[in-house]
Amino acid sequence: MSELPDEPPLARRRTPRTGRRPRFVLPTEHHDERVGEVIEAFLDGPPVAARRAPRPPRRPALRSVRRPIPLDTRPDWDAALRHEDARMARYARPASVLVVRIDNVRPGSADRVAARVGEILRELARETDRVTRAAADRFHILLPETEEGEADVLAERIRAACHEQVTGPQGAAPEILAVPASPPVGQTLRDALLTALDAVGA
Repeated sequence: MSELPDEPPLARRRTPRTGRRPRFVLPTEHHDERVGEVIEAFLDGPPVAARRAPRPPRRPALRSVRRPIPLDTRPDWDAALRHEDARMARYARPASVLVVRIDNVRPGSADRVAARVGEILRELARETDRVTRAAADRFHILLPETEEGEADVLAERIRAACHEQVTGPQGAAPEILAVPASPPVGQTLRDALLTALDAVGA
């Protein structure tokens, strides 16, 4: 059997001049337009429409709805008032109370009107505020970190909302009295509450 000549593989051959590997060159018959188109398509990649799939439609953003604050029992509200009084005395921080009284209510509709007014108060009050039904026709609101002027803004919003949403028999709207009060220097929130109660005629 004849032996093959001892010749290095093509990949390891060196040119006689430089000793480098010969550069790979396509044969002459491969240099045509089709080969050029294939090479350009390979370099450019697939068409943009094929590479980028259409994005799915965005879902509408979910809105966080704040739930109305709970209605305190009268003992819990009184305890919160004492706690806020102690905090004011120690840290000299502002606070206010707001008394809301329902007047001119037709007989038989007092509970229905009071329930609707209570819902409005819970919706408009902040999460840090405390609301309680102190009597059949009266609500008390404790407003920490609130000056009397800021409490008066809330009182006006309450009056406007009740005027729009609370009606009596045959469209007769009850009168909503909302009076804020802040204790002057040397007095307590209990003193401010008595001042607001006197202003609404309670």
